[in-house]
Amino acid sequence: MLDLEGKLTARLDLVKKEDLVRLTQEAWANERVKMLKNCNRCHSLNFAKGELEKGDRMVRETELVLGEAIQIVAALYKDGILQKPKSYASAFPDFLALHDAPSTIEHHLWLMFMEYRIRAFQGSFHANPDYAFWYGWSPLKQALVEIKEKAQEMRKKAGK
Repeated sequence: MLDLEGKLTARLDLVKKEDLVRLTQEAWANERVKMLKNCNRCHSLNFAKGELEKGDRMVRETELVLGEAIQIVAALYKDGILQKPKSYASAFPDFLALHDAPSTIEHHLWLMFMEYRIRAFQGSFHANPDYAFWYGWSPLKQALVEIKEKAQEMRKKAGK
């Protein structure tokens, strides 16, 4: 939704149109109240709040791991090791296009973004730590290891 200089792009309008994000604290809090009311139909309010806080922590942790991977891949673009596909707006990982990832390292990044991080926080928000760990967190961390190794190989091959 932002360009490399941090300016808003047209993608923000698309995200707003599809109602995919809550862009203000008030909008986020309103959704949280709705969710707590729903959870409270079967669970105590304290339990529901605690489970949502666990999910929030998982979201933060997965975003940190994903952020590290993004920085690694972005640096490969910056250093000319990865070439920008024609369909990309800039030489930076494009998560709306990575489903057709042109390289193995970008494919790992896409899986981190679209599959592993989502499974990690879905498992957390559904009080299923086994699913969150085995199908989310663990493959997320493994993909980061693979991205680091592949980036190192690519840099060595490129002499950078």
